[in-house]
Amino acid sequence: MAVSVRLESDLTRARYHLLYRYISKEFLKNFFVAFIFFFCIFFINSILLLVQRILLRNIDLRTMLSMVLLQMPQFMLYVFPFASLTAASMVLGDLGSSNELLAIRSSGISVMKVYRPLIVFALALSIVTFFFADVVHPWSSAKYSRKLSELMRDMPTFELEPNSVNTVGNIVLSNGESEGNTIYDIVLLSDEAGGQQRTVISEKGELTLIDPYNYIYSLELSNPEILLTDKDDIESYGLAKAGSAVFYLDFSEQIPSLTTVSPVNLSSYDLSVLILDRQEKNDSSVLKWHQGREAALLQYSESIKRLGRGDETLSGTEDAEGDALKSLSTLGFDQPVSTRLQYYQAELTKKFALSFACFCLTIVTFPLSNIRVKHGKLTGFAISLLLAVAYWYLLIGCQMQIYKISGPPYLLMMLPDLLILLLASVLFYAFRRNR
Repeated sequence: MAVSVRLESDLTRARYHLLYRYISKEFLKNFFVAFIFFFCIFFINSILLLVQRILLRNIDLRTMLSMVLLQMPQFMLYVFPFASLTAASMVLGDLGSSNELLAIRSSGISVMKVYRPLIVFALALSIVTFFFADVVHPWSSAKYSRKLSELMRDMPTFELEPNSVNTVGNIVLSNGESEGNTIYDIVLLSDEAGGQQRTVISEKGELTLIDPYNYIYSLELSNPEILLTDKDDIESYGLAKAGSAVFYLDFSEQIPSLTTVSPVNLSSYDLSVLILDRQEKNDSSVLKWHQGREAALLQYSESIKRLGRGDETLSGTEDAEGDALKSLSTLGFDQPVSTRLQYYQAELTKKFALSFACFCLTIVTFPLSNIRVKHGKLTGFAISLLLAVAYWYLLIGCQMQIYKISGPPYLLMMLPDLLILLLASVLFYAFRRNR
Protein backbone atom coordinates (compact mmCIF):
# COMPACT_ATOMS: atom_id res chain seq x y z
CA MET A 1 0.00 0.00 0.00
CA ALA A 2 2.84 2.40 0.92
CA VAL A 3 4.56 1.60 -2.37
CA SER A 4 1.35 2.41 -4.28
CA VAL A 5 0.94 5.77 -2.51
CA ARG A 6 4.60 6.66 -3.12
CA LEU A 7 4.27 5.72 -6.80
CA GLU A 8 1.15 7.84 -7.15
CA SER A 9 2.91 10.75 -5.46
CA ASP A 10 5.89 10.43 -7.82
CA LEU A 11 3.58 10.38 -10.83
CA THR A 12 1.79 13.47 -9.56
CA ARG A 13 5.06 15.36 -9.07
CA ALA A 14 6.22 14.28 -12.52
CA ARG A 15 2.96 15.47 -14.01
CA TYR A 16 3.28 18.85 -12.28
CA HIS A 17 6.90 19.13 -13.35
CA LEU A 18 5.89 18.48 -16.96
CA LEU A 19 3.14 21.12 -16.70
CA TYR A 20 5.47 23.70 -15.13
CA ARG A 21 8.09 23.09 -17.81
CA TYR A 22 5.51 23.46 -20.58
CA ILE A 23 4.03 26.69 -19.15
CA SER A 24 7.51 28.10 -18.53
CA LYS A 25 8.60 27.31 -22.06
CA GLU A 26 5.52 28.97 -23.54
CA PHE A 27 5.88 32.01 -21.30
CA LEU A 28 9.55 32.54 -22.15
CA LYS A 29 8.89 32.13 -25.86
CA ASN A 30 6.05 34.69 -25.83
CA PHE A 31 7.96 36.95 -23.47
CA PHE A 32 10.84 37.10 -25.95
CA VAL A 33 8.47 38.12 -28.76
CA ALA A 34 6.72 40.73 -26.60
CA PHE A 35 10.03 42.01 -25.28
CA ILE A 36 11.34 42.61 -28.80
CA PHE A 37 8.08 44.34 -29.78
CA PHE A 38 8.04 46.84 -26.88
CA PHE A 39 11.81 47.22 -26.99
CA CYS A 40 11.68 48.33 -30.62
CA ILE A 41 8.93 50.86 -29.89
CA PHE A 42 10.82 52.50 -27.03
CA PHE A 43 14.16 52.14 -28.81
CA ILE A 44 12.98 54.06 -31.87
CA ASN A 45 11.44 56.73 -29.66
CA SER A 46 14.72 57.02 -27.75
CA ILE A 47 16.68 57.52 -30.97
CA LEU A 48 14.28 60.25 -32.14
CA LEU A 49 14.55 62.11 -28.83
CA LEU A 50 18.33 61.86 -28.88
CA VAL A 51 18.51 63.07 -32.48
CA GLN A 52 16.31 66.03 -31.55
CA ARG A 53 18.50 66.88 -28.58
CA ILE A 54 21.92 66.82 -30.16
CA LEU A 55 20.71 67.80 -33.64
CA LEU A 56 22.85 65.17 -35.36
CA ARG A 57 25.74 67.57 -35.73
CA ASN A 58 28.80 65.62 -36.84
CA ILE A 59 27.90 62.61 -34.66
CA ASP A 60 29.32 59.34 -35.87
CA LEU A 61 27.26 56.14 -35.78
CA ARG A 62 29.33 54.53 -33.02
CA THR A 63 28.85 57.50 -30.69
CA MET A 64 25.14 57.63 -31.46
CA LEU A 65 24.71 53.92 -30.64
CA SER A 66 26.65 54.26 -27.39
CA MET A 67 24.39 57.14 -26.33
CA VAL A 68 21.28 55.11 -27.14
CA LEU A 69 22.63 52.11 -25.21
CA LEU A 70 23.08 54.32 -22.15
CA GLN A 71 19.47 55.41 -22.45
CA MET A 72 18.15 51.86 -22.70
CA PRO A 73 17.70 51.24 -18.94
CA GLN A 74 15.29 54.17 -18.80
CA PHE A 75 12.74 52.57 -21.10
CA MET A 76 13.47 49.04 -19.92
CA LEU A 77 11.48 49.95 -16.82
CA TYR A 78 8.38 49.87 -19.03
CA VAL A 79 9.45 47.06 -21.35
CA PHE A 80 9.63 44.44 -18.58
CA PRO A 81 6.09 44.99 -17.16
CA PHE A 82 4.44 45.25 -20.58
CA ALA A 83 6.29 42.22 -21.94
CA SER A 84 5.32 40.22 -18.83
CA LEU A 85 1.67 41.22 -19.30
CA THR A 86 1.72 40.30 -22.99
CA ALA A 87 3.45 36.96 -22.48
CA ALA A 88 1.03 35.85 -19.75
CA SER A 89 -2.05 36.89 -21.72
CA MET A 90 -0.80 35.13 -24.87
CA VAL A 91 -0.05 31.92 -22.93
CA LEU A 92 -3.44 31.79 -21.21
CA GLY A 93 -5.28 32.88 -24.34
CA ASP A 94 -3.61 30.14 -26.36
CA LEU A 95 -4.29 27.49 -23.71
CA GLY A 96 -7.95 28.52 -23.58
CA SER A 97 -8.50 28.60 -27.34
CA SER A 98 -6.95 25.14 -27.87
CA ASN A 99 -8.90 23.57 -24.97
CA GLU A 100 -5.64 22.71 -23.22
CA LEU A 101 -6.87 24.30 -19.98
CA LEU A 102 -10.00 22.16 -20.16
CA ALA A 103 -7.84 19.06 -20.62
CA ILE A 104 -5.67 20.08 -17.66
CA ARG A 105 -8.72 20.46 -15.44
CA SER A 106 -10.14 17.16 -16.68
CA SER A 107 -6.95 15.37 -15.62
CA GLY A 108 -7.50 16.55 -12.07
CA ILE A 109 -4.92 19.34 -12.07
CA SER A 110 -6.04 22.60 -10.53
CA VAL A 111 -5.79 25.70 -12.69
CA MET A 112 -3.75 27.25 -9.86
CA LYS A 113 -0.92 24.96 -10.93
CA VAL A 114 -0.98 26.74 -14.30
CA TYR A 115 -0.74 30.11 -12.58
CA ARG A 116 2.18 29.12 -10.36
CA PRO A 117 4.99 29.41 -12.96
CA LEU A 118 3.50 32.67 -14.22
CA ILE A 119 3.55 34.09 -10.70
CA VAL A 120 7.15 33.00 -10.23
CA PHE A 121 8.21 34.67 -13.48
CA ALA A 122 6.24 37.82 -12.57
CA LEU A 123 7.96 38.10 -9.19
CA ALA A 124 11.36 37.48 -10.77
CA LEU A 125 10.74 40.17 -13.37
CA SER A 126 9.62 42.57 -10.62
CA ILE A 127 13.00 42.09 -8.93
CA VAL A 128 14.83 42.59 -12.24
CA THR A 129 12.83 45.74 -12.98
CA PHE A 130 13.61 47.21 -9.57
CA PHE A 131 17.29 46.42 -10.08
CA PHE A 132 17.22 48.33 -13.36
CA ALA A 133 15.29 51.21 -11.76
CA ASP A 134 17.48 51.51 -8.67
CA VAL A 135 20.95 50.50 -9.87
CA VAL A 136 21.37 50.30 -13.65
CA HIS A 137 19.29 53.35 -14.58
CA PRO A 138 21.03 55.82 -12.18
CA TRP A 139 24.45 54.53 -13.27
CA SER A 140 23.68 54.77 -16.99
CA SER A 141 22.02 58.19 -16.61
CA ALA A 142 25.07 59.63 -14.85
CA LYS A 143 27.36 58.24 -17.53
CA TYR A 144 25.00 59.43 -20.28
CA SER A 145 24.97 62.99 -18.86
CA ARG A 146 28.77 63.11 -18.65
CA LYS A 147 29.19 61.76 -22.16
CA LEU A 148 26.58 64.11 -23.60
CA SER A 149 28.16 67.08 -21.86
CA GLU A 150 31.59 66.18 -23.26
CA LEU A 151 30.08 65.61 -26.68
CA MET A 152 28.36 68.99 -26.74
CA ARG A 153 31.53 70.77 -25.61
CA ASP A 154 33.61 69.14 -28.34
CA MET A 155 30.97 69.56 -31.00
CA PRO A 156 30.56 72.93 -32.73
CA THR A 157 27.07 74.32 -32.59
CA PHE A 158 27.41 75.40 -36.20
CA GLU A 159 28.32 72.86 -38.83
CA LEU A 160 31.43 74.43 -40.34
CA GLU A 161 31.07 72.90 -43.75
CA PRO A 162 31.95 74.64 -47.01
CA ASN A 163 29.17 76.66 -48.65
CA SER A 164 26.58 76.01 -45.94
CA VAL A 165 23.85 77.91 -44.10
CA ASN A 166 23.23 77.24 -40.39
CA THR A 167 20.42 78.50 -38.19
CA VAL A 168 20.42 78.36 -34.39
CA GLY A 169 17.75 80.34 -32.57
CA ASN A 170 17.63 83.86 -34.05
CA ILE A 171 21.11 83.62 -35.61
CA VAL A 172 21.72 82.66 -39.25
CA LEU A 173 25.26 82.09 -40.50
CA SER A 174 26.10 81.67 -44.18
CA ASN A 175 29.67 80.94 -45.22
CA GLY A 176 31.71 79.97 -48.24
CA GLU A 177 34.83 77.84 -47.98
CA SER A 178 36.01 76.61 -44.57
CA GLU A 179 39.26 75.29 -43.09
CA GLY A 180 38.79 73.96 -39.56
CA ASN A 181 37.35 76.83 -37.51
CA THR A 182 38.26 79.41 -40.15
CA ILE A 183 35.48 80.35 -42.56
CA TYR A 184 35.31 82.71 -45.55
CA ASP A 185 32.69 84.91 -47.23
CA ILE A 186 30.62 85.28 -44.08
CA VAL A 187 27.10 86.65 -43.87
CA LEU A 188 25.69 86.79 -40.31
CA LEU A 189 22.04 87.69 -39.69
CA SER A 190 20.56 88.17 -36.22
CA ASP A 191 17.58 89.82 -34.51
CA GLU A 192 18.44 92.40 -31.85
CA ALA A 193 16.41 93.84 -28.99
CA GLY A 194 14.02 96.63 -29.91
CA GLY A 195 13.05 95.14 -33.25
CA GLN A 196 16.37 95.75 -34.96
CA GLN A 197 18.04 93.39 -37.40
CA ARG A 198 21.80 93.11 -37.72
CA THR A 199 23.57 92.01 -40.89
CA VAL A 200 27.32 91.43 -40.79
CA ILE A 201 29.42 90.78 -43.89
CA SER A 202 33.06 89.73 -43.69
CA GLU A 203 35.61 88.13 -45.97
CA LYS A 204 37.10 85.93 -43.22
CA GLY A 205 36.36 84.84 -39.66
CA GLU A 206 37.30 82.34 -36.97
CA LEU A 207 34.74 80.66 -34.72
CA THR A 208 36.03 79.62 -31.27
CA LEU A 209 34.28 78.04 -28.29
CA ILE A 210 35.25 80.16 -25.26
CA ASP A 211 32.76 78.85 -22.65
CA PRO A 212 32.11 75.10 -22.98
CA TYR A 213 29.65 75.09 -20.07
CA ASN A 214 27.34 77.86 -21.32
CA TYR A 215 28.13 77.31 -25.03
CA ILE A 216 29.33 80.82 -25.82
CA TYR A 217 31.37 81.31 -28.99
CA SER A 218 33.54 84.16 -30.23
CA LEU A 219 33.54 85.04 -33.92
CA GLU A 220 36.59 87.11 -34.91
CA LEU A 221 35.98 88.88 -38.23
CA SER A 222 38.34 90.59 -40.66
CA ASN A 223 37.22 93.83 -42.38
CA PRO A 224 33.54 93.45 -41.38
CA GLU A 225 30.68 95.63 -42.60
CA ILE A 226 27.76 95.95 -40.17
CA LEU A 227 24.27 97.01 -41.20
CA LEU A 228 21.56 97.76 -38.62
CA THR A 229 17.97 98.05 -39.86
CA ASP A 230 14.62 98.61 -38.17
CA LYS A 231 11.75 96.22 -38.89
CA ASP A 232 9.14 98.95 -38.45
CA ASP A 233 11.00 101.68 -40.33
CA ILE A 234 12.79 100.45 -43.45
CA GLU A 235 14.24 103.91 -44.10
CA SER A 236 16.04 103.87 -40.75
CA TYR A 237 19.40 102.14 -40.87
CA GLY A 238 22.99 102.34 -39.73
CA LEU A 239 26.16 101.23 -41.55
CA ALA A 240 29.59 100.72 -40.04
CA LYS A 241 32.95 99.35 -41.20
CA ALA A 242 35.97 98.18 -39.22
CA GLY A 243 39.36 96.55 -39.70
CA SER A 244 38.38 93.78 -37.30
CA ALA A 245 35.60 92.92 -34.88
CA VAL A 246 34.68 90.24 -32.38
CA PHE A 247 31.10 89.00 -31.94
CA TYR A 248 29.99 86.77 -29.09
CA LEU A 249 27.36 84.16 -29.90
CA ASP A 250 25.39 82.88 -26.90
CA PHE A 251 23.67 79.49 -27.39
CA SER A 252 23.01 78.80 -23.71
CA GLU A 253 19.26 79.22 -24.16
CA GLN A 254 19.22 76.86 -27.13
CA ILE A 255 20.86 73.93 -25.31
CA PRO A 256 19.42 72.72 -21.99
CA SER A 257 21.64 72.23 -18.97
CA LEU A 258 23.44 68.90 -19.07
CA THR A 259 25.00 68.95 -15.63
CA THR A 260 21.83 68.88 -13.52
CA VAL A 261 20.87 65.42 -12.34
CA SER A 262 17.13 64.85 -12.45
CA PRO A 263 15.49 62.99 -9.53
CA VAL A 264 14.22 60.41 -12.01
CA ASN A 265 17.84 59.35 -12.51
CA LEU A 266 18.65 58.89 -8.81
CA SER A 267 18.65 55.71 -6.75
CA SER A 268 16.10 55.08 -4.02
CA TYR A 269 18.76 55.79 -1.37
CA ASP A 270 19.65 59.17 -2.89
CA LEU A 271 15.98 60.04 -3.23
CA SER A 272 15.37 59.09 0.40
CA VAL A 273 18.15 61.45 1.51
CA LEU A 274 16.68 64.29 -0.57
CA ILE A 275 13.19 63.55 0.77
CA LEU A 276 14.39 63.76 4.38
CA ASP A 277 16.12 67.08 3.69
CA ARG A 278 13.10 68.52 1.91
CA GLN A 279 10.78 67.18 4.59
CA GLU A 280 12.61 69.13 7.28
CA LYS A 281 12.39 72.34 5.24
CA ASN A 282 8.72 71.70 4.48
CA ASP A 283 7.92 71.05 8.17
CA SER A 284 9.60 74.35 9.02
CA SER A 285 7.50 76.19 6.42
CA VAL A 286 4.31 74.56 7.68
CA LEU A 287 5.16 75.53 11.27
CA LYS A 288 5.71 79.16 10.26
CA TRP A 289 2.43 79.08 8.34
CA HIS A 290 0.51 77.84 11.38
CA GLN A 291 2.20 80.41 13.62
CA GLY A 292 1.35 83.20 11.17
CA ARG A 293 -2.31 82.16 10.95
CA GLU A 294 -2.51 81.82 14.72
CA ALA A 295 -1.08 85.32 15.20
CA ALA A 296 -3.49 86.80 12.62
CA LEU A 297 -6.49 85.06 14.19
CA LEU A 298 -5.40 86.18 17.63
CA GLN A 299 -5.10 89.77 16.38
CA TYR A 300 -8.58 89.58 14.89
CA SER A 301 -10.02 88.12 18.10
CA GLU A 302 -8.35 90.75 20.31
CA SER A 303 -9.71 93.60 18.18
CA ILE A 304 -13.24 92.23 18.55
CA LYS A 305 -12.82 91.89 22.34
CA ARG A 306 -11.48 95.46 22.69
CA LEU A 307 -14.43 96.76 20.68
CA GLY A 308 -16.81 94.89 22.97
CA ARG A 309 -15.19 96.47 26.04
CA GLY A 310 -15.28 99.90 24.42
CA ASP A 311 -11.49 100.22 24.38
CA GLU A 312 -11.37 101.09 20.66
CA THR A 313 -13.42 103.09 18.20
CA LEU A 314 -15.21 101.41 15.32
CA SER A 315 -12.74 102.78 12.78
CA GLY A 316 -9.77 101.54 14.78
CA THR A 317 -11.35 98.09 15.06
CA GLU A 318 -12.01 97.99 11.33
CA ASP A 319 -8.35 98.81 10.63
CA ALA A 320 -7.17 96.04 12.97
CA GLU A 321 -9.62 93.57 11.45
CA GLY A 322 -8.51 94.59 7.96
CA ASP A 323 -4.85 93.97 8.80
CA ALA A 324 -5.67 90.57 10.30
CA LEU A 325 -7.82 89.53 7.32
CA LYS A 326 -5.11 90.72 4.95
CA SER A 327 -2.55 88.57 6.77
CA LEU A 328 -4.90 85.57 6.59
CA SER A 329 -5.50 86.17 2.90
CA THR A 330 -1.75 86.37 2.26
CA LEU A 331 -1.11 83.13 4.14
CA GLY A 332 -4.02 81.37 2.39
CA PHE A 333 -6.27 78.64 3.70
CA ASP A 334 -4.11 75.70 2.57
CA GLN A 335 -0.84 74.93 4.26
CA PRO A 336 2.25 75.20 2.03
CA VAL A 337 3.40 72.12 0.17
CA SER A 338 6.90 71.68 -1.24
CA THR A 339 6.60 70.79 -4.92
CA ARG A 340 10.14 69.42 -4.91
CA LEU A 341 9.26 67.16 -1.99
CA GLN A 342 6.19 65.93 -3.85
CA TYR A 343 8.30 65.28 -6.93
CA TYR A 344 10.95 63.32 -5.03
CA GLN A 345 8.35 61.23 -3.22
CA ALA A 346 6.55 60.50 -6.50
CA GLU A 347 9.75 59.41 -8.25
CA LEU A 348 10.69 57.14 -5.34
CA THR A 349 7.26 55.50 -5.38
CA LYS A 350 7.36 55.20 -9.16
CA LYS A 351 10.36 52.86 -8.93
CA PHE A 352 8.38 50.47 -6.74
CA ALA A 353 5.16 50.93 -8.76
CA LEU A 354 6.82 49.98 -12.06
CA SER A 355 8.53 47.00 -10.43
CA PHE A 356 5.31 45.79 -8.81
CA ALA A 357 3.53 46.29 -12.15
CA CYS A 358 5.14 43.10 -13.49
CA PHE A 359 3.24 41.13 -10.87
CA CYS A 360 -0.02 43.12 -11.11
CA LEU A 361 -0.22 43.05 -14.91
CA THR A 362 0.46 39.31 -14.93
CA ILE A 363 -2.25 38.66 -12.33
CA VAL A 364 -4.84 40.58 -14.33
CA THR A 365 -4.48 38.08 -17.20
CA PHE A 366 -5.61 35.10 -15.05
CA PRO A 367 -9.35 35.61 -15.77
CA LEU A 368 -8.55 34.70 -19.39
CA SER A 369 -8.27 31.10 -18.21
CA ASN A 370 -12.01 31.08 -17.43
CA ILE A 371 -13.15 32.02 -20.92
CA ARG A 372 -12.60 30.45 -24.30
CA VAL A 373 -11.64 32.84 -27.09
CA LYS A 374 -10.82 32.37 -30.74
CA HIS A 375 -7.31 33.07 -31.91
CA GLY A 376 -6.07 32.94 -28.33
CA LYS A 377 -2.60 34.40 -28.84
CA LEU A 378 -3.82 37.23 -31.05
CA THR A 379 -6.65 38.03 -28.66
CA GLY A 380 -4.31 37.91 -25.69
CA PHE A 381 -1.88 40.22 -27.48
CA ALA A 382 -4.66 42.71 -28.26
CA ILE A 383 -5.90 42.67 -24.67
CA SER A 384 -2.39 43.19 -23.37
CA LEU A 385 -1.89 46.23 -25.60
CA LEU A 386 -5.10 47.80 -24.29
CA LEU A 387 -4.09 47.13 -20.69
CA ALA A 388 -0.56 48.44 -21.28
CA VAL A 389 -1.88 51.69 -22.77
CA ALA A 390 -4.42 52.03 -19.93
CA TYR A 391 -1.73 51.47 -17.31
CA TRP A 392 0.57 53.96 -19.02
CA TYR A 393 -2.09 56.69 -19.02
CA LEU A 394 -3.05 55.92 -15.43
CA LEU A 395 0.54 56.23 -14.28
CA ILE A 396 1.17 59.47 -16.19
CA GLY A 397 -2.20 60.85 -15.05
CA CYS A 398 -1.45 60.11 -11.42
CA GLN A 399 1.98 61.70 -11.72
CA MET A 400 0.42 64.88 -13.09
CA GLN A 401 -1.89 65.10 -10.07
CA ILE A 402 0.80 64.95 -7.38
CA TYR A 403 0.95 68.75 -7.03
CA LYS A 404 -2.81 69.00 -6.49
CA ILE A 405 -2.83 67.04 -3.24
CA SER A 406 -1.57 68.21 0.13
CA GLY A 407 -0.32 64.88 1.48
CA PRO A 408 2.44 62.54 0.30
CA PRO A 409 1.78 61.11 -3.18
CA TYR A 410 2.76 57.54 -2.27
CA LEU A 411 -0.74 56.11 -2.52
CA LEU A 412 -1.51 58.14 -5.63
CA MET A 413 1.51 56.74 -7.48
CA MET A 414 0.60 53.18 -6.45
CA LEU A 415 -3.01 53.69 -7.57
CA PRO A 416 -2.54 52.20 -11.09
CA ASP A 417 -1.19 48.96 -9.60
CA LEU A 418 -3.99 48.81 -7.04
CA LEU A 419 -6.63 49.41 -9.71
CA ILE A 420 -5.15 46.64 -11.86
CA LEU A 421 -5.28 44.24 -8.90
CA LEU A 422 -8.87 45.29 -8.16
CA LEU A 423 -9.83 44.71 -11.80
CA ALA A 424 -8.21 41.27 -11.71
CA SER A 425 -10.10 40.35 -8.53
CA VAL A 426 -13.46 41.52 -9.88
CA LEU A 427 -13.05 39.74 -13.23
CA PHE A 428 -11.78 36.55 -11.67
CA TYR A 429 -14.65 36.46 -9.18
CA ALA A 430 -17.24 37.26 -11.87
CA PHE A 431 -16.02 34.49 -14.21
CA ARG A 432 -15.71 31.93 -11.43
CA ARG A 433 -19.23 32.69 -10.22
CA ASN A 434 -20.76 32.30 -13.70
CA ARG A 435 -19.17 28.90 -14.30
